[in-house]
Amino acid sequence: MRREKWTGVALAALLFFGGAVAGVLANRYYTTTTVSAKTSETYRNRYVAEMESKLKLTTAQVKQLEVIMDDTKAKVKAIRDSYKPAILQVKNAHVQEVKSILTVQQIPGYEQLLSERERRAREQDEQEHRDEQRRAVEHKAQAAK
Repeated sequence: MRREKWTGVALAALLFFGGAVAGVLANRYYTTTTVSAKTSETYRNRYVAEMESKLKLTTAQVKQLEVIMDDTKAKVKAIRDSYKPAILQVKNAHVQEVKSILTVQQIPGYEQLLSERERRAREQDEQEHRDEQRRAVEHKAQAAK
């Protein structure tokens, strides 16, 4: 009887620690994949640095390149904004179709996933807006020199 008791305790401890290890590894995987997400600012900086180093751009050319990139980004944003209502309509139809296959118990979880995605998208848009404002201030400061 005593040996069976210790075997049960050992198995319970093994199960507990195995779950803890799995949780730690899953958390580490999750945080490394979310932390390594790239932003448009990262790509922009990499593009400018590559152009500058490989083509040996002058400071004036780098400034002109940044103006061109800002202009292109504004044009793309205008185009994106023009078709945004149609995309929103398709997304809403998608959400309704997905909800139609879910159970009543699954719908709140799905809505929570949607709100988390919207929050992350909003945060990214806000970050890009702040980056654009910062660049505009830097351009004005450089132009004033």
